[in-house]
Amino acid sequence: MNPTQMLHQMCHEVLSEADVRAICKHRGLSKQAASSRSILETLFLSDAGVADAMRTLDRTEIALLHLLSNQNKPVDVSFFSLLDPPRPEKRWHLTFSQRFQKVFARVNDRLVRRGILLLALGPETLTKQTKMERWQFALPMQFARHLPPLVESTKRLSGDGDWRTDVAREELRSAVVQGAKRKIRDDSIEIINGELCWGGQPFRAGRVVAWQKRQWQAETNPATPRKEAERSTLQPAEAVLRILAGLDAGLWCDADALALPLEIFCGFQVDAGSVCESGWRWGFLARQEAECRKWYRLAPPSAVADAPPHRYLAVRGDEGVAVNLDTVPFEALETLVLTTDQRPVPGSPPLLLIAPNLVKLGRMADTIIALPLVDWLQKNAVAFHKAFETVRQRRGKTILHENLSVARVTDLSLKVALEKALGGRIVSLGEDLLAFPTGAVAEVKRLVAQRGHVVREVAHRKP
Repeated sequence: MNPTQMLHQMCHEVLSEADVRAICKHRGLSKQAASSRSILETLFLSDAGVADAMRTLDRTEIALLHLLSNQNKPVDVSFFSLLDPPRPEKRWHLTFSQRFQKVFARVNDRLVRRGILLLALGPETLTKQTKMERWQFALPMQFARHLPPLVESTKRLSGDGDWRTDVAREELRSAVVQGAKRKIRDDSIEIINGELCWGGQPFRAGRVVAWQKRQWQAETNPATPRKEAERSTLQPAEAVLRILAGLDAGLWCDADALALPLEIFCGFQVDAGSVCESGWRWGFLARQEAECRKWYRLAPPSAVADAPPHRYLAVRGDEGVAVNLDTVPFEALETLVLTTDQRPVPGSPPLLLIAPNLVKLGRMADTIIALPLVDWLQKNAVAFHKAFETVRQRRGKTILHENLSVARVTDLSLKVALEKALGGRIVSLGEDLLAFPTGAVAEVKRLVAQRGHVVREVAHRKP
């Protein structure tokens, strides 16, 4: 049921005359709205009286409305269970209607009759739900901007505080220094067939951020989360990010002020101090101390992200181009992994040596040609200048490759194994054909033999 349908049903079928009078009183709507359901329907979504009605709510109700504003569909009455949490020892024998009767009464009185929420009866289902289970609530998106601040007590502090910018970079540097596979918690960093991989997949900036968030969540997720409104609640780490994202510039929040919003967003009591400290350790939050307390806000974007190419790239004669892992933005490193072959150079600082890969460049040239990174490589590295010139000359032409071998593989499991082993060095030509560099023939033969298959070779003579 969409908001328009909910509003129509509420105004014409759900509200009693007393409900209509209460809404018009709290919202300051005209007498015509109180006497005409059609006029009420027209005026309900206006801004009239919304902010005033919301200022009469308590902190729990405000936090629930903030959480509701993030939902993309209506919720049932269990969403508001924290307004009247039942004692656990008395829940097992109660029906849904008995458990949420008081919650429904409070939501109806405090939020519906004040003209803040939409209320409608959802359609009947095959499971034959009770009327209490079918009630649906929604906050009109027009009202979200009138919500009072989620965090009540914030403090304006000077300075940027401190935050950890190199959490993932430290792991990346260590892996290259070791020059071998490095296990980091649930993932690994290694160079496989000339390609930097994180967690068994080619390096991508987004995967690094996802890894950091997984570690934060693993430290803060409870063993037994609350069950009542689990479809709508958030994990503690995600809840902190969502709450602090709403702070105005210059404002900071301490753990005590986060306690109630976190309980609402997560559906259970959360140790806000521990979650925030963990968020700081994993590089997501900035902190500073004032008045003998720790204050937090979201960490600012990394200054490294805007570093010009000459800060992290250097030509090393015939060896290739060196990438400084201390200063390269992860987005730039992702582009390099997508277009080059890489190998580690342990040292201080640890480096990656990159060389152009024509196959990768051919796939990516159209999307990266305008990047400052690519412009620097073409102007400063002869090998890259030649590679991009070759790609431009061959663009749109049929290329007859040299030093390329083609294999016909009819066994699906063997084909998958070959593609996994060779990664970006193997290309499917459709049907049962695979193409790969002639230099990888020995590796292919070895894998085929290990899988119990036989290689039959057919030589092609040049005309």
